Amino acid sequence: MLGSTNKTMISVYIESPDEIIRHRIRYVMTQMLVAMGFQHTFFSKRDEINDGFSIACVPRNSDLSESLKKFDLIVPYGSYASWTERCPDIRSEKIDGINVLYIDEFPKFLINERLLGFDLINIVFYLLSRQEEYTYEHRDPKGGFSPTYSTLYENGVLQIPLINYYIKHIENHIVNSSRITPEPKWKDNSHYAVVLSHDVDVLPFRDITVPLYQIINAFSLRGFIAKLSLMKNSLMDMLLSPSSITDWQLSYWLDKEKEYNLYSTFFVAGNTINRQRSDPSYWLSSKVIHNGQEWRLSDVVKSFEDMGWEIGLHGSYNSYQDENLLGKERDLLIKQTGCKIIGVRHHCLRFDVRKTWSVHENLGFTYDTTLGYNEINGFRAGIAFPFTPYDIYNGCEYNLLELPMSIMDGSFFCDYGEKLDAQKAIIRCEKITNAVKETGGMLVVNFHPNFCATTHADSWKLYEYILKHATESGAWVTNGKEIANWWIKRRNQLTK
Repeated sequence: MLGSTNKTMISVYIESPDEIIRHRIRYVMTQMLVAMGFQHTFFSKRDEINDGFSIACVPRNSDLSESLKKFDLIVPYGSYASWTERCPDIRSEKIDGINVLYIDEFPKFLINERLLGFDLINIVFYLLSRQEEYTYEHRDPKGGFSPTYSTLYENGVLQIPLINYYIKHIENHIVNSSRITPEPKWKDNSHYAVVLSHDVDVLPFRDITVPLYQIINAFSLRGFIAKLSLMKNSLMDMLLSPSSITDWQLSYWLDKEKEYNLYSTFFVAGNTINRQRSDPSYWLSSKVIHNGQEWRLSDVVKSFEDMGWEIGLHGSYNSYQDENLLGKERDLLIKQTGCKIIGVRHHCLRFDVRKTWSVHENLGFTYDTTLGYNEINGFRAGIAFPFTPYDIYNGCEYNLLELPMSIMDGSFFCDYGEKLDAQKAIIRCEKITNAVKETGGMLVVNFHPNFCATTHADSWKLYEYILKHATESGAWVTNGKEIANWWIKRRNQLTK
C-alpha cells in the first residue's frame, strides 16, 4: 500500500519525568505524523535518535542546550492545567494565514528555523480528547454538547479544520528540510477523501405497528401524565400522519450514486423492543418498495450490501450511553440482515464523551462517525482526518477509529439548523470542502434519504453538487468501511 521508496524513519524524543504527560505527547505526535504520512518511532534518551529527521518535544522555556540543537524540529509544550478549567480563556490568533489557539502565551510565529512557535501539543490534545466536553458540564435540553458551548465556535473557527492546517504546515517543513517523501494519504494518491453516508430515520411506507406498539408500551410507564402523553402522541403519529409517502424510494440514492460509480454507507436502526417514540420509525421487518416490489427492510438492506454498499448501525436515541442496549441493536441488525457491521452513528448525533466511545470500544466497533453537531456544520474536534480518540479517565488511547462528521443536510435545512436554501447551502458546503481539499483531509457527509420527498428537498440538490464536485476535484469518494480499513492499515505500517 505504501508506495514511497524513501523509508526514512522520523525519530521523536519526549522530555518529561511525568508518564501521563509523555503518554499524551506521544498520542498527539502519533495522530499528527500518521496523518502526514511519515514512518516514525519514539525514543526516551536524546542519544538514541537515528540519522534521519528528529523531533524533540520539550517543556516550554527549556534551555536549548547543545544536546538539543542536534534535533531538526523542537516542539515546546506548556502546562496543561489551564486547559482543564471549566471555562478556559482560549483565544485565537491568525499567523501566516493559520488560526492558532492559545491561553497564556501569545504565539509569535509558526516555525522559526527549527523551533515551533505555538503550543501544538496542548492545542491538539485539548481538541481531540474533547477536554471541553468533560469539563464544561452544561448540556442542551436533549443532553448534548451544543456548538455554542465550544471554544471553536466562540473563536469563529468551527468551520476551519485547525489541526489539518497544523499538519500541513509541519509536513511541508519536514519535507523541505529533509526531502523525506510522505506516504500518500488516500487511495490512488487522491487529493482528499469524501465519505458518503445516510441515516435511515424514516421509510416511505409508515408502519402503523410502530405507534401501536408505543400505545401498548404506554401502560408500562409510571405516572398518569407520562402514560397519557405517550398515548396521545402515538395516536397522533398513527392517525394524523399519512400511511405512505409514495414519491421516493431508498433506491433513488443508489441510482444517483451509481451514476458516479460510488458506494455509500447506510446507517440502519436495529430497533429492539426497548425503542422510544423518538427512535427511527420502523422495524427491520417493515415493508418498502424495491425494484417495483414490496420487500422487508432487512432483505433490502442485505441486497444493498451484496451490491457493494456498506450497512452500519444507527444507534437508537438512548443507546449512546447504554452498552447493553447498543449491543442488542447491533446483534439484531446482524441477525436479521446477515450484514457485517463495523461502523456506528447514533440517532440525533447523541454523544457523551464520558461514555459513548467506551461503549463502542467494549462492543468492538471498528469506527464511529457520530462526532458532529446537529445545529451547524463544521469540525467539532477541529480535525478533518480519521483519528483514534483518547480516554482521559483511564489515560489511554482507544482502538476505535473516529471519522468525524462535518456536513449534514439537516444542519443546513431543518428548523434546528440554519434553515438555508440550496444555493446558500452549496456556498457554505463549498467553503468547508475547499478547506478539506486544501489540507488533503477527509470530509464525512450525512444525508437523510427521506429528505428528498419533504420540505427539505433542497438536500437532494446539495447532494448532487457534492457528488459532482468531489469526483471532478480529485477526491477519493467512498464509504466508511473503506476509509476505516485504509487508514488502519496505513497507520499500522507507519507506526512499526
